[in-house]
Amino acid sequence: MNTDLKTPSLLLILLLSGSTIWSSPTFRSSPSLVPNSNPAAPQAGVLTFKASGPVTTKIIGSTDGHRFVLKYGPDRDPTKGLAVVGMRPDRTYTVTVHISDASGQETFNGPLTISTPTLPNRPELMPRIEVEIYAPEAMAEGFTLFNPRRVIPILVEDKKSAESEFNSSFGMLAVVDAEGEVIWYYQTDSRITDYRPIANGHIVFITSDNRLIEIDYLGNTVASWCASQRPGNQPCPEGSIPVDTPTFHHSFQEYPNGDFLILSTEMRTLPDYYTSETDKNAPRKTQKVMGDVVLRMTRKGEILWKWKAFDHLDPYKIGYMTFEGYWIRRGFADTIDWSHANAVRIVDDGKSFLVNFRLMSGIAKVEVNSQEIQWLAMSEPEELGEELKEKAFKLTKGDWFWMPHAPWITDKGTLLIFNNDNFGSRPFGEHLQPRAIRSRAEEYAFDEEKKEMHKIWQSRFPDEEPLHSWAMGSVQPLKNDNVLVGYGFLFVNEGIEKLEWKDRLKHPGWTQIREYAKTDPASLVWSLTLLPLTEDTKIGWSIYGGLRVPSWPTTGYKQ
Repeated sequence: MNTDLKTPSLLLILLLSGSTIWSSPTFRSSPSLVPNSNPAAPQAGVLTFKASGPVTTKIIGSTDGHRFVLKYGPDRDPTKGLAVVGMRPDRTYTVTVHISDASGQETFNGPLTISTPTLPNRPELMPRIEVEIYAPEAMAEGFTLFNPRRVIPILVEDKKSAESEFNSSFGMLAVVDAEGEVIWYYQTDSRITDYRPIANGHIVFITSDNRLIEIDYLGNTVASWCASQRPGNQPCPEGSIPVDTPTFHHSFQEYPNGDFLILSTEMRTLPDYYTSETDKNAPRKTQKVMGDVVLRMTRKGEILWKWKAFDHLDPYKIGYMTFEGYWIRRGFADTIDWSHANAVRIVDDGKSFLVNFRLMSGIAKVEVNSQEIQWLAMSEPEELGEELKEKAFKLTKGDWFWMPHAPWITDKGTLLIFNNDNFGSRPFGEHLQPRAIRSRAEEYAFDEEKKEMHKIWQSRFPDEEPLHSWAMGSVQPLKNDNVLVGYGFLFVNEGIEKLEWKDRLKHPGWTQIREYAKTDPASLVWSLTLLPLTEDTKIGWSIYGGLRVPSWPTTGYKQ
């Protein structure tokens, strides 16, 4: 070290030269905070300002009984607007803006104020949201993202109807805090199925009109993709990237490089096909049958590969609900539903994927390169045929799931799944009626080499009121080992004792999201209920599922 006092130090040189290397960042223009101008996401604000250089921005807002903190890195340009989200409805917030540079020096500005609107008071636009159980000390941290789907009873199930159009012409995403307060929501013109935050900080979702859409937290469409062969010769919307496939449906996931794994379909005309799921001897005929396709596509809409269920599974192994008009209501005339995949998940660092088949009551793990099924977790595997039986797990403890949803291989190597428990059998024998089903989350340990699995946990506990979900549903393992469970479409209990499956679409519905501690038996630490907004409306609500996210907005999210 140079101790010669006659030699100017670096610090003195910097001070004498007027260098700003040690100075705090400054606001070159005063911050402006205004309500979001996009009506799709009305409960947000936009913050703009100009700084003296790249800065990290911390936004702190407070009102009586509530406070939020947001942080944006130096990669975000505040002159282009920063989304201010996390505010509860019908409040006025005081907001301060703090900026810091790489040295850690900080400057703040404020206070600013912003008022949030009330939630829509119309039963077709917003459910009644109630938190009934709340044990914050036992809960996993974060916010809950879900997609309310409005539901009115459908009287005619084998064709499009005014009721089915009403149900499918509205889409919504909502985020609530632990107390059930809505802190962000987004509305669009088509029902939303799968949705998730992605690594770039945006949100992507599938719509019932066969689009995949990416939005930011202000509700602005960043990118969109459209199945160019969708029914009715519908042209893709302007600006949407066409993808050469007939549908996008149910489920997708993002690869680390930005590609998407997504469900699509193909229709084949099959001879001598069943016409009944209850009478094995009913006359057969040539039928148009819809089977599932799993594909990988780039952000430019290029399809890299496809995996077709028709090529690997027996399309004559039908399930209940095959003839219930699912694809007819979605624009495919006279087409019946065979495999009905409802979830795909990337596993083995992209070398394989899981695909869940609702009507077949099972999950397949598929290797991408060979396109071969590696294993099957499927109820009553003895019905699969000799070749597939060798790949099927044997159940050594517990019971099978029926018409499941949302398989998730946990960090511990176990399988979590939502068990709708519908029918409890395959055609053509006896089956459970809606009043007898017990929908729940379940966890299984499994051994891929031995092809064995056994149940190790379920969310049902002895005095839990029965929950009857006939569609959808989700599970998510949480950081504290709890499990978040979304209950899809629950039958209202009134009238359930006399309800038969053929009348399920006529029956009113509701839904819940629950967080369970994974004790034995399970214990309930949080429940959120979606109900009709008013007592006199027929509009109920379901969800595709629920997702706990660590922060809102969520950036760099991986799942």
